[in-house]
Amino acid sequence: RIIFTSSTVGHSGRAFWGPYAISKFAVEGMMQVLADELSDTPMRVNAINPGATRTRMREKAYPGEDANTLKTPLDIMPLYLHLMDPAMTDIHGQCIDAQPKRK
Repeated sequence: RIIFTSSTVGHSGRAFWGPYAISKFAVEGMMQVLADELSDTPMRVNAINPGATRTRMREKAYPGEDANTLKTPLDIMPLYLHLMDPAMTDIHGQCIDAQPKRK
């Protein structure tokens, strides 16, 4: 299994997020290329967009936000574990949102 971590700005660009958004667009592109190249193998390649998550990076980007309203990385982990399960073979080449987009 190969699982990349992306971001909402990795598939929907946003003003003032230039370098970060470009890096996440590249992550999603790399995931898609590898998924296509490995499509005839047992290897599964996907990406996860964790969404707004309680991290130091998020705190620096949104200093006025109440971090207690955000999911923690531990809250997102079950999706990673699900995609790492050897029995999971039907999801391939997808970028999966770990939580609904915030408004």
